[in-house]
Amino acid sequence: MAEATLNGVNLAYQQMGEGPDLVLVHGLAASRAFWFLHYAVPLSRHFRVTLYDLRGHGYSDVPASGYDAVTMSKDLAALLDHLDITSCVLIGHSYGGGIALEYAGRHPARVSRLVIMDTKVNRLQPEQKLSDCPHLSPFEIEVAAKSGHDWDNEKQVGLLFLEVLARWRLQGGESTARDAFTPFGEGRGAQRAAKQWISLLDNTGAAPEFIMPGLEAAAIAALPMPLLLVYGEHSRCMPTCRALQTLLPQAEVELIPQGGHFFPISHAAIVRRRLAQFLGIELPAPNSDAADAAATTPAPG
Repeated sequence: MAEATLNGVNLAYQQMGEGPDLVLVHGLAASRAFWFLHYAVPLSRHFRVTLYDLRGHGYSDVPASGYDAVTMSKDLAALLDHLDITSCVLIGHSYGGGIALEYAGRHPARVSRLVIMDTKVNRLQPEQKLSDCPHLSPFEIEVAAKSGHDWDNEKQVGLLFLEVLARWRLQGGESTARDAFTPFGEGRGAQRAAKQWISLLDNTGAAPEFIMPGLEAAAIAALPMPLLLVYGEHSRCMPTCRALQTLLPQAEVELIPQGGHFFPISHAAIVRRRLAQFLGIELPAPNSDAADAAATTPAPG
């Protein structure tokens, strides 16, 4: 792991492999470890892969503010300048996709290809409601039932779910149901990640900044690079996917059957195959999705 003070924040990052540059941006309440096993390692056969911890996450600094996607895209720009990366394939999941989109809109000549995975773009989807997808996994049903919140009227379901789950974990909550992948899953690292997430929410201005609008729709529509939009069939980010398809009719779209928000882990084999096709490379024969989901994934933080 390396560190650099950029845009006023100390960011932790790492690089692996050789070749053209490819950059991975993780989502909220995760860290660069989200990508490591299933993506960074196999992709490093073809690319120099860069992955980093967002501000407030993993081993990066936790400033009092600056958690909107625009500011965090400036963190990304500073990191790529520091590493002398003038052009890259850029891949982002969840909030990381929003950061990648912001960066691509401001530096289109520096993004050769863009992959957005299950991102809610605040400009296109200001609210995220339970009704945005009728499917609830058994684990989501259990957590929602125990939380006491009025989920039907909640306007930012994804963010509330992360908060409720993290607080539940810190209180020793155990579940009888399991998804293929859940945040703050198991072990000492998971507890540390839950504690870090709650500290971020309680001690910084992050919560309202997470839902600030960013890039204008016209700027999104003007993106010139090849794009791949990957979304889960059971995702509450699908309103964003449909809006992006309207703005970017040239974009390739892949819907992951029965995939929820964390399909990059639960359906890693399918996603890797689609990425390889989009990037024009060959990856080693992947394990089954069941094996991928069961494999040890480093805990955030």
